Amino acid sequence: MKKLIVLEPVNLFGLNLPNKRFHDNYIVRPDLKWSNETSSFPGMEYSFPFEKFFLPIGKETQQFANDYWHYCFYISAIYLVTIFSLQYWMRSRESYNLRTPLFYWNILLSIFSILGTFRCAPEFFDIILNEGIAASFTKSSYYKDYRLTLWYLWFTVSKAFELIDTLFIVLRKTKLIPLHWVHHLLTLTFSWFVFPDVPATARWMVNMNFFVHSLMYTYYALKAVKIQIPKQVNITITILQVTQMFLGLYIHYQSLKLKLLGQPVDASYSVLFVGSLLYSIFAILFVQFFIRTYILTSRPMRILKEFSQLRRKNATDKKCQ
Repeated sequence: MKKLIVLEPVNLFGLNLPNKRFHDNYIVRPDLKWSNETSSFPGMEYSFPFEKFFLPIGKETQQFANDYWHYCFYISAIYLVTIFSLQYWMRSRESYNLRTPLFYWNILLSIFSILGTFRCAPEFFDIILNEGIAASFTKSSYYKDYRLTLWYLWFTVSKAFELIDTLFIVLRKTKLIPLHWVHHLLTLTFSWFVFPDVPATARWMVNMNFFVHSLMYTYYALKAVKIQIPKQVNITITILQVTQMFLGLYIHYQSLKLKLLGQPVDASYSVLFVGSLLYSIFAILFVQFFIRTYILTSRPMRILKEFSQLRRKNATDKKCQ
């Protein structure tokens, strides 16, 4: 059995918190060489040429991520200025149709998410079935497979490209709800913040997001070309998003609890604290969205609202008599 890595305790408000890991994958090693013997990893043995290209530049990529992850703050600032300036500029202008480019954009993100699910999910289920659920959010063993490291990297970078979603909303003059831009902004920041730490919790974040987005962007693509889709599909996707947020909160909470109890967890305290806070915010926002969109607008609720308004009107009429 591999010896656990015991790091210096983390001092927080005068308390020394235990800090143990299974792996030290977050450390950049100049001599790092990934194994190209893919038969030892879960999932498809075959590697695509673009994945093999990553082998000799993996350590440089990791170093780059460590040095420049904070650029997400600059991107976020540009994003906010752009969308709200553009929204103001569009107030006096006709909306753009953009259905065709929107279709292709969503198809591109859908294919990317499907491929990401196809590549990452086998390892996700393999560690759960063979080592248990706890191992899936405490051991960052996914890092051993260079193909997974590459897809986790692409997942991280893709959060910057997904900001383009908002441009379509603004240019088409459809409703821009706070949940949309807040979610995009915080997901980008957290993903870039997390990647250099190579946390085990990223396994859940990446796999859940890839799967949900493979469905969500396919739905958006079909909707862009006016293909009729049952409302139940949209409701199901939203339920999956809500579930994703609560699972993310649970995973980060459990990881943080184990780490505080002195158990080895491949994640830093900062990642676990921020992750717990972030998923709490997302869970609240998505539950509110679900209630406003599907419950308060349902037929029984509309009837109840109309009945309540009628009662108030009758009460007012009696006072006036």
